Amino acid sequence: LDLRTQRPVHELPDDLVVIDIQRPWNACADEPDGNCRNIWEKIWRSWIWVDSHGDSDLAEWFVKIDADSFLFPENMKRYVVDKGWSSNEHHYFGHILMHKTDTAEPMIAGAAVFFSRATLKAAANIFRKFENTVESYNGEIKRQSSRVKCKDTLTDQEELITSICLKQHLGVEAYPVLDETGQELVIVGEIEDVLLWNRTGQGEWWYWKNKPKKHPITGKDDVHHCCGELPIAFHGYQDSQWFFKLESEFYSEEVSDEGDSWKKYQWRNPTVTEKYFDRVRRAMKKAASIG
Repeated sequence: LDLRTQRPVHELPDDLVVIDIQRPWNACADEPDGNCRNIWEKIWRSWIWVDSHGDSDLAEWFVKIDADSFLFPENMKRYVVDKGWSSNEHHYFGHILMHKTDTAEPMIAGAAVFFSRATLKAAANIFRKFENTVESYNGEIKRQSSRVKCKDTLTDQEELITSICLKQHLGVEAYPVLDETGQELVIVGEIEDVLLWNRTGQGEWWYWKNKPKKHPITGKDDVHHCCGELPIAFHGYQDSQWFFKLESEFYSEEVSDEGDSWKKYQWRNPTVTEKYFDRVRRAMKKAASIG
Protein backbone atom coordinates (compact mmCIF):
# COMPACT_ATOMS: atom_id res chain seq x y z
CA LEU A 1 0.00 0.00 0.00
CA ASP A 2 1.47 3.35 -1.09
CA LEU A 3 0.00 5.94 1.28
CA ARG A 4 1.04 8.74 -1.08
CA THR A 5 -1.51 7.62 -3.67
CA GLN A 6 -3.80 5.05 -2.07
CA ARG A 7 -6.35 5.56 0.68
CA PRO A 8 -6.19 2.84 3.34
CA VAL A 9 -9.26 0.95 4.45
CA HIS A 10 -8.62 1.65 8.14
CA GLU A 11 -8.24 5.01 9.87
CA LEU A 12 -4.59 5.97 10.32
CA PRO A 13 -3.07 7.22 13.59
CA ASP A 14 -2.76 10.99 13.94
CA ASP A 15 1.02 10.76 14.38
CA LEU A 16 1.67 8.80 11.18
CA VAL A 17 3.91 10.67 8.73
CA VAL A 18 3.95 9.87 5.02
CA ILE A 19 7.45 10.41 3.58
CA ASP A 20 7.58 11.63 -0.01
CA ILE A 21 10.10 9.48 -1.89
CA GLN A 22 11.11 10.14 -5.51
CA ARG A 23 10.88 6.57 -6.82
CA PRO A 24 8.06 4.04 -6.73
CA TRP A 25 8.47 2.12 -3.52
CA ASN A 26 8.12 -1.24 -5.25
CA ALA A 27 9.76 -0.83 -8.69
CA CYS A 28 12.48 -3.28 -9.73
CA ALA A 29 15.70 -2.59 -11.57
CA ASP A 30 15.91 -6.05 -13.10
CA GLU A 31 12.21 -6.90 -13.51
CA PRO A 32 10.07 -3.98 -14.69
CA ASP A 33 6.90 -5.93 -13.88
CA GLY A 34 8.22 -7.26 -10.59
CA ASN A 35 7.64 -6.08 -7.05
CA CYS A 36 10.78 -4.87 -5.28
CA ARG A 37 11.25 -2.67 -2.26
CA ASN A 38 12.76 0.82 -2.40
CA ILE A 39 13.52 0.71 1.30
CA TRP A 40 16.77 2.68 1.45
CA GLU A 41 15.31 5.94 0.13
CA LYS A 42 12.41 5.62 2.56
CA ILE A 43 14.81 5.13 5.49
CA TRP A 44 17.26 7.96 4.82
CA ARG A 45 14.49 10.44 4.05
CA SER A 46 12.70 9.40 7.26
CA TRP A 47 15.74 10.16 9.42
CA ILE A 48 16.09 13.57 7.75
CA TRP A 49 12.43 14.25 8.57
CA VAL A 50 12.92 13.24 12.21
CA ASP A 51 15.88 15.59 12.59
CA SER A 52 14.47 18.47 10.57
CA HIS A 53 11.20 18.51 12.52
CA GLY A 54 12.88 18.60 15.93
CA ASP A 55 12.05 15.05 16.98
CA SER A 56 15.75 14.25 17.38
CA ASP A 57 15.80 16.68 20.33
CA LEU A 58 12.86 15.02 22.09
CA ALA A 59 14.59 11.76 23.06
CA GLU A 60 18.03 10.38 23.79
CA TRP A 61 17.75 7.04 21.99
CA PHE A 62 16.02 6.10 18.76
CA VAL A 63 14.96 2.85 17.14
CA LYS A 64 14.04 1.95 13.59
CA ILE A 65 11.86 -1.09 14.11
CA ASP A 66 10.09 -3.29 11.59
CA ALA A 67 6.31 -3.52 11.71
CA ASP A 68 6.53 -7.20 12.61
CA SER A 69 8.90 -6.70 15.56
CA PHE A 70 7.81 -6.67 19.22
CA LEU A 71 9.80 -4.21 21.35
CA PHE A 72 10.60 -4.36 25.08
CA PRO A 73 11.41 -0.63 25.58
CA GLU A 74 12.29 -0.89 29.26
CA ASN A 75 14.82 -3.65 28.53
CA MET A 76 16.43 -1.49 25.87
CA LYS A 77 16.71 1.43 28.30
CA ARG A 78 18.08 -0.87 30.98
CA TYR A 79 20.69 -2.12 28.52
CA VAL A 80 22.10 1.33 27.70
CA VAL A 81 22.03 2.36 31.38
CA ASP A 82 23.95 -0.78 32.36
CA LYS A 83 26.46 -0.02 29.60
CA GLY A 84 26.97 3.47 30.99
CA TRP A 85 26.46 4.93 27.53
CA SER A 86 25.61 8.56 26.86
CA SER A 87 23.27 9.61 24.07
CA ASN A 88 25.75 12.37 23.30
CA GLU A 89 28.21 9.70 22.22
CA HIS A 90 28.02 7.76 18.99
CA HIS A 91 26.27 4.40 19.33
CA TYR A 92 24.73 2.17 16.64
CA PHE A 93 23.61 -1.20 17.94
CA GLY A 94 21.29 -4.20 17.69
CA HIS A 95 21.61 -7.72 16.29
CA ILE A 96 24.84 -7.78 14.33
CA LEU A 97 25.09 -9.58 10.99
CA MET A 98 28.50 -10.34 9.54
CA HIS A 99 27.76 -12.54 6.54
CA LYS A 100 28.83 -9.83 4.09
CA THR A 101 32.01 -8.73 5.85
CA ASP A 102 34.14 -10.21 3.08
CA THR A 103 33.17 -7.18 1.01
CA ALA A 104 31.41 -4.79 3.41
CA GLU A 105 31.04 -3.69 7.03
CA PRO A 106 29.21 -5.62 9.77
CA MET A 107 25.66 -4.34 9.95
CA ILE A 108 22.71 -4.23 12.32
CA ALA A 109 19.72 -6.35 11.26
CA GLY A 110 16.75 -4.20 10.29
CA ALA A 111 14.38 -5.92 12.71
CA ALA A 112 15.37 -3.36 15.38
CA VAL A 113 18.16 -0.82 14.81
CA PHE A 114 19.15 1.50 17.67
CA PHE A 115 20.90 4.88 17.52
CA SER A 116 22.05 7.40 20.08
CA ARG A 117 20.86 10.94 19.52
CA ALA A 118 24.36 11.99 18.47
CA THR A 119 24.53 9.28 15.84
CA LEU A 120 21.05 9.97 14.50
CA LYS A 121 21.78 13.68 14.09
CA ALA A 122 25.12 13.00 12.42
CA ALA A 123 23.55 10.41 10.13
CA ALA A 124 20.83 12.87 9.09
CA ASN A 125 23.53 15.34 8.07
CA ILE A 126 25.16 12.66 5.93
CA PHE A 127 21.86 11.81 4.31
CA ARG A 128 21.04 15.47 3.53
CA LYS A 129 23.80 15.40 0.95
CA PHE A 130 21.81 12.75 -0.91
CA GLU A 131 19.02 15.26 -1.57
CA ASN A 132 21.30 17.13 -3.97
CA THR A 133 22.41 14.03 -5.83
CA VAL A 134 19.28 11.87 -5.99
CA GLU A 135 18.20 11.03 -9.49
CA SER A 136 14.60 11.98 -10.11
CA TYR A 137 12.37 9.17 -11.28
CA ASN A 138 11.31 9.51 -14.91
CA GLY A 139 9.91 6.07 -15.51
CA GLU A 140 13.33 4.46 -15.93
CA ILE A 141 14.57 2.19 -13.16
CA LYS A 142 18.36 2.12 -13.04
CA ARG A 143 20.24 -0.89 -11.79
CA GLN A 144 22.17 -0.35 -8.57
CA SER A 145 25.92 -0.72 -8.60
CA SER A 146 27.26 -4.13 -7.66
CA ARG A 147 29.46 -2.41 -5.07
CA VAL A 148 27.36 -0.88 -2.31
CA LYS A 149 28.35 2.67 -1.38
CA CYS A 150 27.13 5.40 0.95
CA LYS A 151 24.78 7.07 -1.52
CA ASP A 152 21.19 7.26 -2.61
CA THR A 153 20.29 4.29 -4.78
CA LEU A 154 17.41 2.00 -5.61
CA THR A 155 17.83 -0.88 -3.17
CA ASP A 156 16.36 -2.69 -0.19
CA GLN A 157 19.79 -2.98 1.47
CA GLU A 158 19.20 -0.22 3.98
CA GLU A 159 20.99 -2.15 6.75
CA LEU A 160 24.18 -2.49 4.76
CA ILE A 161 24.30 1.09 3.47
CA THR A 162 23.58 2.50 6.93
CA SER A 163 26.58 0.63 8.34
CA ILE A 164 28.79 1.80 5.46
CA CYS A 165 27.76 5.45 5.88
CA LEU A 166 28.31 5.45 9.63
CA LYS A 167 31.72 3.80 9.37
CA GLN A 168 32.90 5.87 6.41
CA HIS A 169 31.85 9.31 7.67
CA LEU A 170 31.79 8.93 11.46
CA GLY A 171 34.00 5.95 12.24
CA VAL A 172 31.01 4.37 14.02
CA GLU A 173 30.82 0.58 13.91
CA ALA A 174 27.88 -1.75 14.44
CA TYR A 175 27.78 -3.02 18.04
CA PRO A 176 26.20 -6.38 18.92
CA VAL A 177 23.55 -6.38 21.66
CA LEU A 178 24.38 -9.37 23.86
CA ASP A 179 23.85 -10.08 27.54
CA GLU A 180 26.71 -10.62 29.97
CA THR A 181 27.04 -14.26 28.90
CA GLY A 182 27.12 -13.37 25.21
CA GLN A 183 23.57 -14.37 24.29
CA GLU A 184 21.40 -12.46 21.83
CA LEU A 185 18.89 -9.89 23.07
CA VAL A 186 17.47 -8.82 19.70
CA ILE A 187 15.93 -11.89 18.09
CA VAL A 188 15.66 -11.72 14.29
CA GLY A 189 13.24 -14.62 13.87
CA GLU A 190 10.12 -15.88 15.59
CA ILE A 191 11.23 -16.62 19.11
CA GLU A 192 9.81 -20.15 19.28
CA ASP A 193 11.93 -21.09 16.26
CA VAL A 194 15.14 -19.25 17.14
CA LEU A 195 15.24 -20.96 20.53
CA LEU A 196 16.03 -24.16 18.63
CA TRP A 197 18.71 -22.76 16.33
CA ASN A 198 22.08 -24.34 16.97
CA ARG A 199 25.32 -23.31 15.30
CA THR A 200 26.95 -26.71 15.54
CA GLY A 201 23.95 -28.52 14.16
CA GLN A 202 22.98 -26.00 11.48
CA GLY A 203 26.37 -25.03 10.13
CA GLU A 204 27.54 -21.62 8.96
CA TRP A 205 24.54 -20.25 7.08
CA TRP A 206 24.11 -16.45 6.76
CA TYR A 207 22.82 -16.04 10.33
CA TRP A 208 25.99 -17.50 11.85
CA LYS A 209 28.54 -16.65 9.15
CA ASN A 210 31.62 -14.77 10.47
CA LYS A 211 30.15 -14.20 13.93
CA PRO A 212 32.79 -14.85 16.61
CA LYS A 213 32.41 -18.04 18.61
CA LYS A 214 34.00 -16.65 21.79
CA HIS A 215 32.89 -13.79 23.99
CA PRO A 216 35.20 -10.79 23.33
CA ILE A 217 35.70 -10.13 27.06
CA THR A 218 35.21 -13.41 28.91
CA GLY A 219 36.44 -15.74 26.18
CA LYS A 220 33.40 -17.95 26.80
CA ASP A 221 32.45 -20.32 23.97
CA ASP A 222 29.07 -20.45 22.25
CA VAL A 223 28.12 -16.77 22.11
CA HIS A 224 25.46 -15.29 19.80
CA HIS A 225 23.02 -18.05 20.73
CA CYS A 226 19.41 -17.53 21.77
CA CYS A 227 18.47 -16.02 24.05
CA GLY A 228 19.16 -13.57 26.86
CA GLU A 229 16.69 -13.27 29.74
CA LEU A 230 16.01 -9.55 29.25
CA PRO A 231 15.20 -9.50 25.53
CA ILE A 232 14.91 -6.22 23.67
CA ALA A 233 13.00 -7.31 20.56
CA PHE A 234 11.40 -10.34 18.90
CA HIS A 235 10.93 -10.31 15.13
CA GLY A 236 8.81 -12.05 12.51
CA TYR A 237 5.18 -11.62 13.63
CA GLN A 238 3.39 -10.31 10.55
CA ASP A 239 0.04 -11.26 12.03
CA SER A 240 -0.49 -8.48 14.59
CA GLN A 241 -2.53 -10.76 16.85
CA TRP A 242 0.76 -12.29 17.96
CA PHE A 243 1.66 -8.91 19.49
CA PHE A 244 -1.32 -9.19 21.82
CA LYS A 245 -0.28 -12.74 22.63
CA LEU A 246 3.23 -11.53 23.54
CA GLU A 247 1.83 -8.62 25.54
CA SER A 248 -0.27 -11.02 27.57
CA GLU A 249 2.75 -13.26 28.19
CA PHE A 250 4.99 -10.55 29.62
CA TYR A 251 2.87 -7.68 30.81
CA SER A 252 -0.80 -8.36 31.46
CA GLU A 253 -3.59 -10.68 30.46
CA GLU A 254 -5.70 -7.56 29.93
CA VAL A 255 -4.28 -6.45 26.60
CA SER A 256 -5.40 -3.46 24.54
CA ASP A 257 -7.02 -5.44 21.73
CA GLU A 258 -10.78 -5.34 21.32
CA GLY A 259 -10.89 -8.87 19.93
CA ASP A 260 -9.70 -12.11 21.43
CA SER A 261 -8.59 -14.25 18.47
CA TRP A 262 -5.02 -14.17 19.80
CA LYS A 263 -6.17 -16.27 22.76
CA LYS A 264 -6.49 -19.23 20.43
CA TYR A 265 -2.93 -18.90 19.15
CA GLN A 266 -0.43 -21.54 20.26
CA TRP A 267 3.35 -21.39 20.33
CA ARG A 268 5.30 -23.86 18.27
CA ASN A 269 7.68 -25.84 20.48
CA PRO A 270 5.51 -24.89 23.50
CA THR A 271 7.63 -26.63 26.16
CA VAL A 272 10.87 -24.89 25.16
CA THR A 273 9.14 -21.58 24.50
CA GLU A 274 7.21 -21.42 27.78
CA LYS A 275 10.30 -22.45 29.75
CA TYR A 276 12.18 -19.52 28.23
CA PHE A 277 9.24 -17.16 28.84
CA ASP A 278 9.24 -18.18 32.51
CA ARG A 279 12.90 -17.18 32.74
CA VAL A 280 12.17 -13.85 31.06
CA ARG A 281 9.26 -13.07 33.38
CA ARG A 282 11.38 -13.83 36.46
CA ALA A 283 14.27 -11.73 35.15
CA MET A 284 12.03 -8.78 34.32
CA LYS A 285 10.40 -8.94 37.74
CA LYS A 286 13.77 -9.13 39.48
CA ALA A 287 15.43 -6.38 37.44
CA ALA A 288 15.46 -2.97 39.01
CA SER A 289 12.66 -0.72 37.82
CA ILE A 290 13.84 1.99 35.51
CA GLY A 291 12.14 5.29 34.82
